[in-house]
Amino acid sequence: MGEPTGKAAPGTVRPGGRTSRVGIAVLEATLQVLAERGYTGLTVERVAECSGVNKSTIYRRWQTKESLLAAAVDNMADELFPISKTGVIDEDLRSFGRSLVDALTSESPSVAGVMRALLSDAGGEPRIAEIKRDFFAKRYREAAAMVDIAIADGHLPSDTDVRNLVGLVAAPLYYRKLVTSEPLDHTVADAAVETALIALQAGACRT
Repeated sequence: MGEPTGKAAPGTVRPGGRTSRVGIAVLEATLQVLAERGYTGLTVERVAECSGVNKSTIYRRWQTKESLLAAAVDNMADELFPISKTGVIDEDLRSFGRSLVDALTSESPSVAGVMRALLSDAGGEPRIAEIKRDFFAKRYREAAAMVDIAIADGHLPSDTDVRNLVGLVAAPLYYRKLVTSEPLDHTVADAAVETALIALQAGACRT
């Protein structure tokens, strides 16, 4: 038994061959089990049962539950959190901020389960902490590429401090989510972008 059984939920079927379908079924089942049982309850056996894919098939591709979870989180992030790189920096930053808000406030059980694991479980689970670092490092690299393109196109000064500019957009959003529990929506993201651009014009985001 190596093929997922049953019908996929609407919007989850993606093009590709049998190997691709099996992989997607396993990754989506991983997020489902994580949402239902948390990190401590996540096992390859439960993922196999949920996905309808034989556990030996899963183990051949992902040797541990940690590597399986890392792949599932990365796959989810690429779909949920795309980063525009058009060179029009105000629009790209706005898209970045809004996508981050969408991820932090999503009511999807799978997304909420991932965020809970990354933002809460990481303190007590070294492997989750590593997945968290990788997750945010990749998001930063993609956001930095967005800023680099704007610099290359002449939309930003050549001495723009990429890390500070991205941080001025992201930090207020994480602060509301993790510290103050204030409302978090696209309006907040847009305001953070405006503040970041004003700070840039004032010379606060220069190397």
